[in-house]
Amino acid sequence: MGVCFHNKSSLNHFIKIYFCHTVLPLLVVCSFCLVPSVSIAQQKNFVNRTIDFAYRIVQGDSAKPHKRYLFIIPFFAYKPETRWMGGISATHYFRMSADRESTRPSFVRLNTSYSQERQFSVRPQMELFTRNNRFNIRAQFTYTDFAEYFWGLGIASANENRELYSFNMKRGFIKAAYLILPKLYTGVQYNFEYMRDLGYATDSKLKQSNYTGNKGYFASGAGLTMYYDSRDNIYFPFKGSYIEVSNYVYAKITGSDYSFSNFSVDARHYHRLWKQNILAFQLYTQFNEGNIPFRMNGNLGSEFYLRGYYNGRYRDNHAWSFQTELRKTVWGPIDMTAFMGVGTVAHDVTDLTKSLKPAGGLGIRIKAIPRERINMRIDYAIGVDGSRATYITMNEAF
Repeated sequence: MGVCFHNKSSLNHFIKIYFCHTVLPLLVVCSFCLVPSVSIAQQKNFVNRTIDFAYRIVQGDSAKPHKRYLFIIPFFAYKPETRWMGGISATHYFRMSADRESTRPSFVRLNTSYSQERQFSVRPQMELFTRNNRFNIRAQFTYTDFAEYFWGLGIASANENRELYSFNMKRGFIKAAYLILPKLYTGVQYNFEYMRDLGYATDSKLKQSNYTGNKGYFASGAGLTMYYDSRDNIYFPFKGSYIEVSNYVYAKITGSDYSFSNFSVDARHYHRLWKQNILAFQLYTQFNEGNIPFRMNGNLGSEFYLRGYYNGRYRDNHAWSFQTELRKTVWGPIDMTAFMGVGTVAHDVTDLTKSLKPAGGLGIRIKAIPRERINMRIDYAIGVDGSRATYITMNEAF
């Protein structure tokens, strides 16, 4: 498979930006970590005792570990389309069985945000494991009254085509799977999106286009899912693999305005290098066929897939991305990550090896619950064409 950029200048530009914003800061941080310091060594015992005391409050001690945890993280950000925006992410971790060894942890999370432009979003989600992990249930609902940028469809969509539009959206999914063989789940799933009240600029190309769903839509689809999961931990694996194959069919019989189908594969692998230093890989592919609403096409960019690009900067029928991440222990509650990835979108499957988009960045991990390997994640990533993004949330990207 060939890797292609639009031209050599875009590749050189990305390499320069990646070195200045990613590699160089990593080398500086590592150099500080390696410099011996007598004063730090003298204070080490006090610092460690303070950290241990804080973790005992959060997670209990080894004799009486806490069974439930609640984390509330406030955040603030500035974006041209929202101006100042603030929000809260609250996550509740627990187990549905007293048997810690055989039952994985579950969580319920609520993310909310509100912007200076009176834009609002709320996103409750959950993942549950019953006793002995027999059933795995995942669900999420999102209500959004927001605005976002749109550049058109295709990997060649130009920056100057960017336009801002607003919309009101309700969407959600639920997956219910049963453990049929050791580490192998199969189940059913349902997904819907209801987009309405679209607002455009006077000269909007999106409004004047023939893109499916550009006046609003309701998409409703059901399908099957099957996944193999040999990870030793679902939040921060040291070893193992996760491979999910999934499909949805959207049709009149399920209440959908448009008929189309979706097929995706999410493959991840984790390799332990030494101690708690991990090399992680992920390949994610998405294929869509039929009359696809423009916002449900495959896309690049999010807090999970190919970090560094605006969510939906590139959209088209099909998409894939590959990313690798080095997760490095640094000191006490602090870890660091360095990650790189590449991906593309295409109207035809045969074009999925053309015009690949690279991305990369650095991340800081703060160990929130060491016993469960749950981290707070802060990532800064860049792509080409001036793309860059910062992410603050709980748990790893993959």
